[in-house]
Amino acid sequence: MKELQDILRLVREHPGPLALATLVRVDGASYRRTGARLLLDVNGPLRGSLSGGCLEGDVQARALEALAQGRPKLVQYDLRGELDLVWGSGSGCEGVLDILVEPLHGFPEWMAWIEQAWASRTGLVLHTDLNPDRLGQRVLLPRPGDPGPGFTETIHPPQALWVLGAADDSRPLVHLAKALGWFVGVLDHRPAFAQPLRFPEADAVRAGHPAQVLPNLPLDARSAVVLMTHHYAKDLEALRLLLPSQAGYLGLMGSRARGAKLLGELAAEGLHPDARLHTPVGLDLGATDPEGIALAILAEVQAFAAERSGLPLGGTRTQVTP
Repeated sequence: MKELQDILRLVREHPGPLALATLVRVDGASYRRTGARLLLDVNGPLRGSLSGGCLEGDVQARALEALAQGRPKLVQYDLRGELDLVWGSGSGCEGVLDILVEPLHGFPEWMAWIEQAWASRTGLVLHTDLNPDRLGQRVLLPRPGDPGPGFTETIHPPQALWVLGAADDSRPLVHLAKALGWFVGVLDHRPAFAQPLRFPEADAVRAGHPAQVLPNLPLDARSAVVLMTHHYAKDLEALRLLLPSQAGYLGLMGSRARGAKLLGELAAEGLHPDARLHTPVGLDLGATDPEGIALAILAEVQAFAAERSGLPLGGTRTQVTP
């Protein structure tokens, strides 16, 4: 997500000429998945990547050709077995990659479609034609399907994170979330804390009690709300409003005992949490400082949004005795 955001920004700001390389098809294993992009100018890569570094040099040469000819081209790289040695030092990708390399003329219409969708917090289904006579042409689809030879991708709006609580321990959470390309808002019932100068990276900073600010938030399935007010009554007030909301993730900071007490009060009122509520918030990373806790929180939000376990990719971790 952050990669695509940066590419769109650079296309708007860079004087050009620019070329865009997109990984549109993979047969076998690959370092990057389809949809990975690399933006280049005549001097080399500007943002993004398509491989572990073994292809970028040749893609740059193809980009210069596309710029000189003024038309896109589809390039295939075979990284299987010994053929991988041609492109690198044995990256082990073991796949065949098709990469669309195209010159950019101004800010393309399809990029504007993405910006418009993000502004309205909706997703879109973008189809890129790979037919030789229509290579690189894009259309919007009403839903994922098979409209013919090409590359179809669903592009979601950025993850949104609303942090309820503007104490100093919220700052690393805001900073790391922005580094991921997320929309970040900060809320606090104390006007002295809810100050934009305290959170210069935040997209929104609002002061007000939960009952005043939460009903007006544009919460959707790609919105996470993390409660770190350190104020029992405010957390209770907020949860009353958030449990029935459309927010996709809810996180409550504090001890298990504190969380159980809050949920007990809500249950007595007929409000029962579902799997969206995580308390104590965050993955068990052994974090003790605000920066580490922020990492643990964002890791859990990311895993939950992607419907992943948050477990090690290599399987069960083996304990090593010093």
